[in-house]
Amino acid sequence: MPLIEPDQTFALSAAIMVIVAFGFWAESRRWGQQLGGPLILLAVSMAASNLGIIPYSAPLYGTIAGVLVPMAIPLLLLRADLRTIFVESGPMLIAFLLAAGATIVGALVAAQLIDMGPLHSEIAGTITSSYIGGSLNFVATAEAVGIKDSSVYVASLSADAVGAVIFLVMLMLMPTIGFIRRAMPSKFIGQGSGAVGAPVDVPAEKEAKPFRLAAAANGLALSLVICALSSGLASLLQADAFFVLIVTALSLVVANFAKPVVRRVESEFELGTLFMYVFFAVIGAGANISEVLGAALPIIMFITIMVLVHLCLLVLIGKLLKLDLAEVLIASNACILGPAPAAALAASKGWQPLVAPGILVGMLGYAIATFIGVAITAVLGS
Repeated sequence: MPLIEPDQTFALSAAIMVIVAFGFWAESRRWGQQLGGPLILLAVSMAASNLGIIPYSAPLYGTIAGVLVPMAIPLLLLRADLRTIFVESGPMLIAFLLAAGATIVGALVAAQLIDMGPLHSEIAGTITSSYIGGSLNFVATAEAVGIKDSSVYVASLSADAVGAVIFLVMLMLMPTIGFIRRAMPSKFIGQGSGAVGAPVDVPAEKEAKPFRLAAAANGLALSLVICALSSGLASLLQADAFFVLIVTALSLVVANFAKPVVRRVESEFELGTLFMYVFFAVIGAGANISEVLGAALPIIMFITIMVLVHLCLLVLIGKLLKLDLAEVLIASNACILGPAPAAALAASKGWQPLVAPGILVGMLGYAIATFIGVAITAVLGS
């Protein structure tokens, strides 16, 4: 029996939140920034359960997965203004759509070459959604396609993190390869808008504001209303399996057509992130370390092939479309790693004009990736 038993709800809740608090603390350290909060939470909670401190399963875990994940989706998508993305992202939008398409093709190719076990199509769709959007889409797609095995879930997330490192190494090597530089000449690389390493202001995805309880409560209320309407619509259509997709779609409708309501909401992204981190801690708790290690290797191989195809297609089609190499690199980064890493890369290289477009197309990835991931699962599973 574990030290904290499944029916000790308050003690178990305290343990989970201590792990989450540690995850946030770790992310404030340089080593934690390198690993990322989700991976740290998975590792710590998995260690806690495998060492017999917390249980592998508990009623609390099901409640968290069933309530906090759907609530997090609207909170994280309320700033996905699609009109702004399409109007202001410029040529970066074309490069991003190419990157997303290249990820899809890469996933389909990798799925034919690597067998990831009984949940092959579900894992492929979930990884694809993560490599077009981010962790939000990973969680939403995994929920939508029915990945319930915690060991498979953690193995997929761990492989996702390893794959991100492999991708980043490949991406950083591209500008150093002569034929790629010749195939896609860039007005930024080598001259840019500032010297490499020069101080560059990176606009935040959202300016920090003081926490206001009323505005945060508005966000929680709006999230619950969206979830309630989505649940009712799913029941009406007899489409409970598509509940997460309906939540995502309705969240985007609200974000783009109910802006006066959205403007009354603050701190929604922080709340959504907190909910996701609690969920990651719960998922890690349910994983068996030996099963995770066994399942992760084929998923890493899948991701490596997917990323290779992704980058090769970017070079080939980017040359045909006469795209700028720097814009392709930032769009690819926004697609695979998300808006914040894309902005950081553009800033570090002195490509100031590409910072804001990188953030915008990364937000588009959040908006579309879950739908793409579910579609990939359906195609491979048919």
